[in-house]
Amino acid sequence: MRSALYIIIGMSLLLFTSCGPQAEAEELVEQFMEQNMREGLEPSSLHFTDIDSTHAMTDSAIVSLRLLAKQGTRYQGTIRYAPDEPFKKLIVTRVRYELDDQEYSDTYYLDMALTRVVAFKEN
Repeated sequence: MRSALYIIIGMSLLLFTSCGPQAEAEELVEQFMEQNMREGLEPSSLHFTDIDSTHAMTDSAIVSLRLLAKQGTRYQGTIRYAPDEPFKKLIVTRVRYELDDQEYSDTYYLDMALTRVVAFKEN
């Protein structure tokens, strides 16, 4: 009886910890990749770095990253981002993944509310 109680408590703790900001960021990036990768490309074996915050992104750097993304090879050139606004602080994470048995990585910059991708770059 006690072991069942410990299992329930342990599972509950795992549930609460997996729904935090890291999981939200990963889900947001996965959705973005699914919606914006070129047709026929399906990434597998996704591995994320821990999220962090950055003040280093300027508005002009965001514009530059968005322009570079249009020239990239793995994503569509018609990506639509959320409306421009000044961002003082962003969440950053990197994802490693495989496409056709080749490894790639991208860096994503997310808004602080973890509701949208502000910019990204193919590494």
